[in-house]
Amino acid sequence: MRVSVLAYLTHFRLVYGAFDFAVTRDGAWYFLECNPNGPWAWQPPGITDAVAHALADQLEKGSAP
Repeated sequence: MRVSVLAYLTHFRLVYGAFDFAVTRDGAWYFLECNPNGPWAWQPPGITDAVAHALADQLEKGSAP
């Protein structure tokens, strides 16, 4: 799974993406979409601050060569 997500990000030259998957009862994973931002803002302020700073840091760095 990790390799596929990294390949997707690399292919589309994305630094960040919030991936949505569906998992069946028998454990099969299905890719639904990749969003430019994820729904993390509903978390407590300490967590949202940490997520926002981590995303900003990563976006400033850009993608790995």
